[in-house]
Amino acid sequence: MKKTIKMQGGITGVLSTGSYENLRPSFLIEETIEDCNFTDEQIFTRTQALYDESFRMMKEAETKATVERIEREKTGIRFYVHPTGITVPSVTSVINWDADFFVPPHELQQYASQGQICHTQVENYIKTGKWVEPKEIQDIWADIVIVSKGSLHLPLESGYFPAFLEKHPIKELKNGHQVFLPNTAGTFDFEGVPDFKDALQIPTVFDVKRTPDRIKDGKQLSAYCKAKGLTQGIIVPLNDKTVQKFSKPIIYNEKALEGFFKMFTVDRENFRKRYGI
Repeated sequence: MKKTIKMQGGITGVLSTGSYENLRPSFLIEETIEDCNFTDEQIFTRTQALYDESFRMMKEAETKATVERIEREKTGIRFYVHPTGITVPSVTSVINWDADFFVPPHELQQYASQGQICHTQVENYIKTGKWVEPKEIQDIWADIVIVSKGSLHLPLESGYFPAFLEKHPIKELKNGHQVFLPNTAGTFDFEGVPDFKDALQIPTVFDVKRTPDRIKDGKQLSAYCKAKGLTQGIIVPLNDKTVQKFSKPIIYNEKALEGFFKMFTVDRENFRKRYGI
């Protein structure tokens, strides 16, 4: 005998990780089926599916609230939306969440903007084959203002990529893109095949740094290489500390990357313990 049935699946919870002291989200999904001939088992299965969808929405609300809290507590932490739909922290945020604790936010922003200017110049060069002054690139105007007006009086240009390539050629240059691991994500600067001494001539992940840090850079490259399935990462130091405005590349081989990825995994777990995401 066919009949009209109404099914509900819902959940209500209290989240203490949100932007407010307590967040009380509630999700209820209701479904009405007329002329239904479901068995009791089918009704139970469908009701369970409605509940599961409500629970998924609750988890999304929890993640969103957690991200809002983190962004309020500490500037500089970035997030990506994973292809699976979940929100994950960036590779650099995982590595640096407890760094520069005593550096004022406005000074951190000046360093970040100077780095962004250099990264964008490199990206533009790979795309166009021309090295241009920062003021000729519209996308970084805000960063130019921050550096120019900043209290640290940092130089706008801190390196010269074409000179680095003349000394250390790289074939098959391509700009970087977003890469994903199961619980984190990031964007590396560029990739290519190095054609210089001490580096293997294999596809390689490159990242540009003004002031290299062997341990942090190793962990960062290890995550990018793991996501790309590559076994060599190289840091390109571009800075104004030398006459040529670059320094010798820092090469991380497969064995080194394996060790640094273990360290990165510990950082990721510590980030999760600290922020709950």
